[in-house]
Amino acid sequence: MKVITRADFTPFDWEAVMISRRRRLPHVTLPGAIYFVTFRLGDAVPLEVPQQWKQARTAWLEQNPPPWSEETEKEYHRRFTMRMEKYLDAGYGACDLRTENLREEVLASLYHDDGRHYDLGDVVIMPNHVHVLLKPLSPTPVSKLMGPAKGASARRINQMTGRSGVLWMDESFDHIVRSLESLKKFQRYVADNPTKAGLPKGAYFYEQRWEIRDE
Repeated sequence: MKVITRADFTPFDWEAVMISRRRRLPHVTLPGAIYFVTFRLGDAVPLEVPQQWKQARTAWLEQNPPPWSEETEKEYHRRFTMRMEKYLDAGYGACDLRTENLREEVLASLYHDDGRHYDLGDVVIMPNHVHVLLKPLSPTPVSKLMGPAKGASARRINQMTGRSGVLWMDESFDHIVRSLESLKKFQRYVADNPTKAGLPKGAYFYEQRWEIRDE
């Protein structure tokens, strides 16, 4: 298990970040930062929810363009990221990842680039979405780092289920972890997600890969 201390954090500085946009969603890249990342199956929420969510988010972003203060960033995640998390935990859609061998394909894809493109931290694979902690090993935006893992797992899962087409929603949600204290909160969130969603054993996968120390 990898040990994470304060020395593993890059101080957050808006002047040092790179801001990219995919489908009008801002993605903030800071070399050396640790991220909390969520990606979900394409049917994980009702069709009307993303449309309403995007309209509200677009209007909010027009009024609050980056760079953000820490409080503004928290407001963004309260309004939009956590709202989507509640829908995900409701278990909407086919929830293909309740099946162990399909979860194993997702995990194998995440492991493939561990140590090559990122250091992979704690992981939870829920029935219709995935949460990971990770530290990129290059300045590549996290949304692009997740592309190979999502693409490889989608191909294999579609082969196994006899389906074709889109498996994962194109956009991922990535959030820079600003402090060791915040990392502990995200680690608890990852660990507690199955229990809070009321999942029985065998319906999810969880692995703690990082030990956080106050050093």
